[in-house]
Amino acid sequence: MNKLIRPIKKALAQKYGYKNVSVKNGSGTAWGWVEARIKINEPKDKGEADKIYEEATRISREALKKEGLEFYTYGINDTEEFLLQLDY
Repeated sequence: MNKLIRPIKKALAQKYGYKNVSVKNGSGTAWGWVEARIKINEPKDKGEADKIYEEATRISREALKKEGLEFYTYGINDTEEFLLQLDY
């Protein structure tokens, strides 16, 4: 199991509810990907959705930092391998 999953799941579940959060390894050649899905009420507008997305990403980064971990990176520009989807 990817060691990044547990701290992210715990942190996001505290904010959004355990049953509303799913965190797993990505599939394909990049085994280090982390895919998170959060079920939320439909946002009033794109701005609200963007704020939730940014907050959830921040919460995830902070959870890893507390554990001395960070997202894996890939590519020339060191893009984080973290995929977040909001479901409503």
